[in-house]
Amino acid sequence: MMGLTFFNDDSSCMYPLGVAHSNGNVLIGALTLAEYWVMVASDAINKEQQDNSQNVLTLLQSGELNDRWLPTVRSLKVLQELPVGADLYFGDIPLFRWNKVASKGERQLVTDADLLNSPTQLFAHAGDWITKQIETVEQKWGARRASQTPLPDHVKVIGPLDQLIIAPGAKANACTINTEAGPVLLGPGSEIQEGSNIRGPLYLGANSVIKMGSKIYGPTSIGDQCRIGGEVSNSVFLGYANKGHDGFVGNSVIGHWCNLGAATNTSNLKSNYSFVRLWDPNTEQFDESGLQFCGLIMGDHSKSGINTMFNTGSIVGAGCNVFGSGFQPKHIPPFSWGGGTEWQTHTFDKFIQTARVVMSRRGRKLLDSEIEQWKAEFDRRA
Repeated sequence: MMGLTFFNDDSSCMYPLGVAHSNGNVLIGALTLAEYWVMVASDAINKEQQDNSQNVLTLLQSGELNDRWLPTVRSLKVLQELPVGADLYFGDIPLFRWNKVASKGERQLVTDADLLNSPTQLFAHAGDWITKQIETVEQKWGARRASQTPLPDHVKVIGPLDQLIIAPGAKANACTINTEAGPVLLGPGSEIQEGSNIRGPLYLGANSVIKMGSKIYGPTSIGDQCRIGGEVSNSVFLGYANKGHDGFVGNSVIGHWCNLGAATNTSNLKSNYSFVRLWDPNTEQFDESGLQFCGLIMGDHSKSGINTMFNTGSIVGAGCNVFGSGFQPKHIPPFSWGGGTEWQTHTFDKFIQTARVVMSRRGRKLLDSEIEQWKAEFDRRA
């Protein structure tokens, strides 16, 4: 896949995500934001706008994109009409910037743009995105539809067989998969273990596992190399995340390299059915979200101990270790260590040491550039 470069516009809208990297690799349904941009542009190439769309693909590699800007047909049209060297802005928000060689320091303004303004959009729109992306994911994986390949007798599919997409190496054992409400996409090397009940729309990334007896309600996106168990509803796991045991996670976004201890539970609905209030890092207060359902938003490399309880609309910053009885605070700042009313700041060296161990278990190395980004964030928060 062609490489795209993203920048962060210093907005805190996606807090607590995207600390040591841009949001170009967040899951937009079944694709990263970068892959989604390529999909939308490539779809246009295969239609009437072939020449112009090819120019857009070339243009995208000549600069960098705002990591909150969502690709649409309208986005492509704006880029097609963008003068060479003129940076694209929506008000004061930069959307596309040419590289230093091509930039002329000029601005072209647009009157509207589809932007990610909250992590909650990732679960709120997951179903629509997964459904739109079926053919792209099918081609990316070299996958086959269940209507084209025999399934084991011990796998029960309720709904259209052509809505179950199976990549090479994916397997399902003695489980029920319901595609009536939307597609189920099983990535390369992924596995649904015995006794699990799955309802689409669902994306299960490469080498991820849904563990025995799990109940997964769509729309849900599970990134690569995840281990998911218990009960999950309308949530997004961004990759290399673990929720391997019983416990409920609903209407939530769990960052990269997170681990939820056994019997970790989230509340996703207030008992009075009122709208959920979420922490705003700009105002440093809880503001109305307009959502009735919202559970937990957890930043990268954070963890919870066994039996941890998160209240409705909880925000946990990156690099946290949360444990203890009772409901935790609804906002836990990055690099916090503790639970209840007793907290301290995680030491940076111990945080990096743990991150290295966690990543090595999945065959990944923590890069020096990532350590520098984490250190900058740690110093900023200190």
